[in-house]
Amino acid sequence: MPQTTNSPRPRRLTVSLTLLMLFVSMTSAGYEVQPGETLAQIAADHDTTAAELADLNGISNPDLIAAGQVLTIPGQAGGQTHTVSPGETLAEIAAGYGVTVSDLASVNGLDNPDLLRIGQLISIPGSSEDTSGDGQTIVGNHLVTAGDTLASIARRYGTTVEAIAQVNGITNPSQIFVGTQLTIAKGVADTPAEAQPTGSSAHTVQPGETLAAIAARFGTTVQSLITTNGIDDPNLIRAGEQISVPAAGWVCPVSNSRYFNDWGFPRSGGRFHQGNDLFAPRGTEVLAPVSGFVELKSGVVGGLQFWLSGDDGRTYIGTHLDEFALAGDVPAGAVIGYVGDSGNAVGSDPHLHFEILVDGSPINPYPILKQSGC
Repeated sequence: MPQTTNSPRPRRLTVSLTLLMLFVSMTSAGYEVQPGETLAQIAADHDTTAAELADLNGISNPDLIAAGQVLTIPGQAGGQTHTVSPGETLAEIAAGYGVTVSDLASVNGLDNPDLLRIGQLISIPGSSEDTSGDGQTIVGNHLVTAGDTLASIARRYGTTVEAIAQVNGITNPSQIFVGTQLTIAKGVADTPAEAQPTGSSAHTVQPGETLAAIAARFGTTVQSLITTNGIDDPNLIRAGEQISVPAAGWVCPVSNSRYFNDWGFPRSGGRFHQGNDLFAPRGTEVLAPVSGFVELKSGVVGGLQFWLSGDDGRTYIGTHLDEFALAGDVPAGAVIGYVGDSGNAVGSDPHLHFEILVDGSPINPYPILKQSGC
C-alpha cells in the first residue's frame, strides 16, 4: 500500500524537534540559530570551531541544528535567556535579573524598550567584568531548573561548585531549589574580617561575675548574651557555668528562629527574594543586629518595617513586623520591633524578612546569620 503524507512519523519528529528547541531555548544562553545557518558558519563568526560548539552544546550531529535553537558560545560567560510573558515589561525583566534596562536593550538590539512581543526571547547579559573585590569574578546569574545540580551548573559556566556555593551562601551543595536565582562566580573569596562575625567563644563564669561584667569584658551586650545562651533569668548565673560569647557587635535579630537559605527564590512579578525569612511566634522580640540609627516605616508590601543604618556601614532591613519598638540611636541587641505578618505577608506564618545592604546592594544574610549562631 503506498505511503501517504499523513504518516504519523514525520508529525512525531516535528513535535519532538519543537520540544527540543523549546527546552534548549529555555535553558541555554548565547546565540540563537538563524534559518539556513550551519554550525561551521556560526563557529567562524564567533572565533571558535564547530567541534567545540558541538561539544559545549551536546550536539551529536554537527550537521543537524535547527533555526531557533540557542547555542552557548565559548567565551560568552554568564548570561541566560528569558521568554517574555504576557504583560511583562523590560524594566520588570531587568529588575528580576539584576541588570539594567539599557544593558538589556543594547544586548538584544532593542530600538524601542517599550515594545516587546509575548514569547520573545531576551538574552540576559552576564557580568564578566564584575569582580567582588575579594578574589571572585561574578560572571552572571543562573535560574535553577529541574534536573540542575550545583556540579552541572559549575561545568556549564566553567567554574567550581565551591565558588558558586561560597558566593551564594550555600552550606549544603547537594541541595538547591528549582526557581532559585544563583549568582555565578569564578574563583574563591578570601572573606574580609568585617564581612561576617567571627563566631562565638566560650567563657567560664567566675565567682561574683555578672552578665553585665562579662558583656563589658568581651565588648558585647547583656541582651546578646541572653539571646545567644537562652538565659531566662539574667540575674541567675552560676560560677563554673560555661556560656557562649557572641562575636562583638553582631546580634541575631530573632533568637530561636527557623530559617534556611531562601536567598534568590522567585517571587511574583519576576522578582527574587533578596533576604532570608526568620520564622518565630508572633510577638517574638526583634533585636538590632548592630548599633546604629533605626527608622520605622510602613508600606503595602513590607508592612511595618525597620531600616537600621548600622555603625558598621551596612543597612539592615526587617519587614512584616507586628509592632514597632525603639527607634533612633540604638545599641546592638536593643528591641526594635516584634515578629508579625504585616504587609503582603498577612495570613502567612509570622516571620521577619531580613535583608542586608552593602553600598545600597543586597547581599545574602545567610552566612552571617549562621556564623552568629542565630
